[in-house]
Amino acid sequence: MKIKAVGFDVDGTLYPNYQMFLSSIPSFLADPLLIYHFGKIRKEIRTIVHDEDLHAKQASLLSRRMHISPEKARERMEYHLYLRWERSFQRIRPFPHVRETLLALRHAGFRLGVLSDFPIKNKLHYLGIEDLFDCALSSEESGYLKPHRIPFLRLANQLEAAPEEILYVGNSYRYDIEGAVDAGMHAAWITRKGGGGGKAELAFSTYRELKHYLIEGSGKIIHV
Repeated sequence: MKIKAVGFDVDGTLYPNYQMFLSSIPSFLADPLLIYHFGKIRKEIRTIVHDEDLHAKQASLLSRRMHISPEKARERMEYHLYLRWERSFQRIRPFPHVRETLLALRHAGFRLGVLSDFPIKNKLHYLGIEDLFDCALSSEESGYLKPHRIPFLRLANQLEAAPEEILYVGNSYRYDIEGAVDAGMHAAWITRKGGGGGKAELAFSTYRELKHYLIEGSGKIIHV
């Protein structure tokens, strides 16, 4: 089966994780308890089935953990983890050769998309690559976070390709790689750990490696 489209995670995939951690320091210092409990409830949400709006569910869980009203929990969450974080994102820069690679993939005929667990908003604009994607989705919009298959299937629908025609690129083995493969996609793992890729067809550390795999190397046409 030939790969027709490539999907990308954002945080830690299109730019280095350390930049994300540095940019999140102001939010952490402003409300460390919120950051701590938010991390806990996000892990919980990944493991449960629910039928609520995701933001409402997060506010409800935060409310119980922090002993505050759901309204107050949502207000603090929206300000420190969404609005404030987006502002700090303006200082972040992508990995070397990201734009070069995306341009090459587009010229080679691949459709490109983004699937992130957090709202995209202006992130791609700040990274200087907004013009290169056919679609940009947040897992939150589906009500389910990665590695649930629903966000990946929504990405496939937006990319107008079957899951088996998509290569998904991510930095989290558990959420990105296993989630994509479980949804029927191929996967490429950006990692500096070295060694094999496990369920990923490719483990790479630079974007030029990814470009070579898909365009210049054996990955030009991938067979199931």
